[in-house]
Amino acid sequence: MKTVRMVAEIVADRCTGCALCVYVCPTVALTLRDRRPDEPGTHRRIVELAETDCYNAQNCLEICPDDAIVMHALAAPFTVGADLAAADPEQVRALCQAAGVGIKQLICMCAETTGTELATAILGGARSPEAVSLATGARTGCTELCHQPILQLLAAAGHGDAPRNPARGFQWYGIAATALGLLVEGELRDDVQAAFAHYPLESDLRVLGGDFGEFTPEGDPS
Repeated sequence: MKTVRMVAEIVADRCTGCALCVYVCPTVALTLRDRRPDEPGTHRRIVELAETDCYNAQNCLEICPDDAIVMHALAAPFTVGADLAAADPEQVRALCQAAGVGIKQLICMCAETTGTELATAILGGARSPEAVSLATGARTGCTELCHQPILQLLAAAGHGDAPRNPARGFQWYGIAATALGLLVEGELRDDVQAAFAHYPLESDLRVLGGDFGEFTPEGDPS
């Protein structure tokens, strides 16, 4: 859950329409359009902001080469986060286990978003990292550290082939290899286990599947 206290503002006479900010916005709050005759500035195109979708990530501010974006405080800050009551807890647990993400794991440290919140948003209809960000506030801080688990959760839910939004966006990365990729029909192949006998693969797979019982005195798998 994140409280948004600031919003971006486009300085029209400085904007050159380069679109760099469009490609890095984690909530796709910025789009490029033709400049109207009454707007200041000399370039044909200009960036437009959907203010309600701006979660103060400030990627746009950092990448703009022309100082055409500033931030200002919101008169009425707002909070964004997934409604945890909107999803079946068992479906949430199953999705997190399939993705190798803990239900209580803090995935996005900037927005303090857990695996449960992300899974709830995806089960509720979020089909891309940008949609997950709009639903939860995740990826609107550093926009990097939580990206991998979000892609894993989306892929586990059947949305790993969603197109980039925007199409030339800079923020999508491939899913890194994990021990889960060694499973075939849910089982670790004997030859893989033999080849990597010095690694605790079975233990790793149990943890990635959400079973932390061997590490908790109470045997609590969550």
